[in-house]
Amino acid sequence: MFGGTLVEWTKVIVVGAGLAGLSAAEELRARGAGPVVVLDGARSPGGRADAMPRAELEGLSPAPMFIRADERDLLELAGKLEVPVERLAHRQDLEDLRVGEDGEVSASRDNLPLSLPWWSRFGGEWLLDRFGRLGEGVDFGSPWLSAKAGHLDAQTAYSWLREYAPDSEVLDLLEEHLTLEAGLPTGRVSLLWLIAHVGRDPAAEEEGLGLDARLLVRRLAALADVRVGHHVDLVEQDESGVRVHGDWGTYAAERVVLALSPADADRVEFVPRLSERRRSMQRQWPRAGVVQTELVYWRPFWRNFGRSGQVFFDDGIPAWSIDHSPSDSSHGRLLTHTYTFGEYAPLGADQVSVEDRARHRGLLLENVARALGPLGAKPLAVAQSVSDDGAYSGFYRSPMPPGFLTEYGPVLRSPVGRIHWAGTETAGFPENGDLSGALASGRRAAAEVAAELGS
Repeated sequence: MFGGTLVEWTKVIVVGAGLAGLSAAEELRARGAGPVVVLDGARSPGGRADAMPRAELEGLSPAPMFIRADERDLLELAGKLEVPVERLAHRQDLEDLRVGEDGEVSASRDNLPLSLPWWSRFGGEWLLDRFGRLGEGVDFGSPWLSAKAGHLDAQTAYSWLREYAPDSEVLDLLEEHLTLEAGLPTGRVSLLWLIAHVGRDPAAEEEGLGLDARLLVRRLAALADVRVGHHVDLVEQDESGVRVHGDWGTYAAERVVLALSPADADRVEFVPRLSERRRSMQRQWPRAGVVQTELVYWRPFWRNFGRSGQVFFDDGIPAWSIDHSPSDSSHGRLLTHTYTFGEYAPLGADQVSVEDRARHRGLLLENVARALGPLGAKPLAVAQSVSDDGAYSGFYRSPMPPGFLTEYGPVLRSPVGRIHWAGTETAGFPENGDLSGALASGRRAAAEVAAELGS
């Protein structure tokens, strides 16, 4: 085997105690492929489901995460673990808003000004329908295997929009709409990735549900052998087994599942070294920078004035807000996103303002108050997602540039000897990057391991 002091032997080691790693551990246990130990470098399990700081919310849990009604596996798991799911219906009788760069507030619907001429609205719908038809023939599980993958992946979403938009107004509106979907300007995003990310019907109206993701991972973690504070520095493997090392010691196993984003996997040293292609993918893994802020109020006061709480801000601080209040209206909640790709792009924010947390908070509250009234500047609590360089998976999603999917897709989830990969970034589309993707990726990696072990 290897040199060094052996701390513990187990059948399978899972690195990463987010939903992907915990679901891998649960699936391995169900398949009789244990014992399984889950290691995580953070102080508590949860991963991105636990990204919002608790203290700043004054004892309140973070708002539920949005999921779709068709995410059956996730809903089944929530039911099994007795995690409540609530409907988040968007009330049609309440008004969406848009705040222009000049501060003017106007009525809106799905980020389209109600004053928009009918021909521009029709042109946008026509172009969105044409965009949806690009998905015909795309392999959503592995987009890089699609017959037209090379052609679609070679161009940006913006270049396609520019070619087919009937006029500049429609181009600007659709660019903004797809930037919201991608979390990055369309000029920096692969058309193939965006088609896969949006799914087969980009105009579909999905029923919104709210899931307490933090409670879900806590209850899943209670079923597993989780060791927190165990950052993994080194993974070694040979024909006899695999070992993982950290400043806490060494564990040995027959297989290891790395339930990490490729960017986080790049922090780990591997012996023998991974292929150059795999290492290059991890080094270049794309990240969409987003500052997520929750504002908590004594009540969802905006509803009293006929406002839905859904607001789009042209100056980008924030880019948008949405009502995240509980169904019983016991308190009011707004969830906002500020994109950090710069004010030169649609919905982007001034970088100097974003990097200064106090200034960002002040401008954000000022803009919310401009849209929803003076009470918007007086939240009971403000919480901002962890996004510093030291945080695990401290980014929102992974919008891929042209050429990335076709170059690195084939190695994204392919096992390397005794090493198997999980994490929502390794899932199929369109769940790639969300909670359902994390769940699916963990179960897929567990199935691979169980098959190799003959369980």
